[in-house]
Amino acid sequence: MTVNIEKLTKYMKIAEYFKAEIIAARINSGEQLLTENEIATKFNVSRHTVRQALNELEKGGYIYKEQGKGTFCSSRDKNTQKGTIAVITTYISNYIFPSIIYGIEEVLSAEGYNLMLLNTNNEKQKEAECLEKIIDNEVVGLIIEPTMSACENVNLEWYKKLEKKDVPYIMINAKYDELDPAYVVVDDIEGEYITTKYLLQLGHRKIAGIFKRDDLQGVNRELGYRKAMDEFGIELNSSFVNSFETKEETYAPYAFTSNLIQRKERPTAIVCYNDQIAIYVVQAILDAGLRIPEDISIAGYDDSHTSISKELRFTTVGHPKEDMGRRAARLLINMVEGNIKKPYYVYKPELIVRYSTGNVTVK
Repeated sequence: MTVNIEKLTKYMKIAEYFKAEIIAARINSGEQLLTENEIATKFNVSRHTVRQALNELEKGGYIYKEQGKGTFCSSRDKNTQKGTIAVITTYISNYIFPSIIYGIEEVLSAEGYNLMLLNTNNEKQKEAECLEKIIDNEVVGLIIEPTMSACENVNLEWYKKLEKKDVPYIMINAKYDELDPAYVVVDDIEGEYITTKYLLQLGHRKIAGIFKRDDLQGVNRELGYRKAMDEFGIELNSSFVNSFETKEETYAPYAFTSNLIQRKERPTAIVCYNDQIAIYVVQAILDAGLRIPEDISIAGYDDSHTSISKELRFTTVGHPKEDMGRRAARLLINMVEGNIKKPYYVYKPELIVRYSTGNVTVK
């Protein structure tokens, strides 16, 4: 099993450590593992983190627990391993990606497949390097999130090489239409449409939007925003719409919002590409001495841990995360084992209303 363990969350690092020890037979079948306290001391983490790691190991069939006795290594015959499935995501350790990877790993482990985990940092060159590594290794299948999916697919040749080697692959979150791939995605047009429509129903008419333009998720979410505004007969103020590239995401949303809210005709609501961007937008609003949602309503996207980690809980669109990971893994295994050819699945988005949105305040 090849996993970039340094990129994982604490509990996933611990789980991967014990998986490696079990697969390498350094921990034998029936052997008792360290206690929760001993593991917590060994890795300098809390017992809660240890329990998260042990739960993952138990779900994957690596360990079992006996009440009052402890935790033990399950019987795992290395000969039952069916091969390695690679997973390439744009990121690994932040935002919604640990949850997606968790779902994938859970299914692969249960079905007897090893996991090779790689990430591109949303850079085309790194995507090419990852695909080359996949082709050079004995990989039986691939789950991949396209990198900068709204830009030209300069790595098309690498996907063609995968197909030539008969390595099935499935895309998540976005897809390259020219490849006609298997895929699992969320209907992002609908997701931003229902968000914007909700704000319009609350009485908002001056709604701004901030979207990423080099990912298809951002492009589609902007389309959903425009669709709702058009449906309500709202003439779109072009100065209320901002699109940014990945390399600009740590400063462009904040700067745009700061300039926007200083105007005499400022928006009463802002829809954001995702929850991370919403954080920058919120900070700009609070720095200007304005209130949320009394002065400006804010909506995020993805229902990430970020959306509920602050005092302000964001109205946001749900992302299936772990379920997407599990579904993609199951569909790919069916492709690998010859049960289906090019499956696809589109999640219907759900709006989650929290405290960052409200009715328009009449002054």
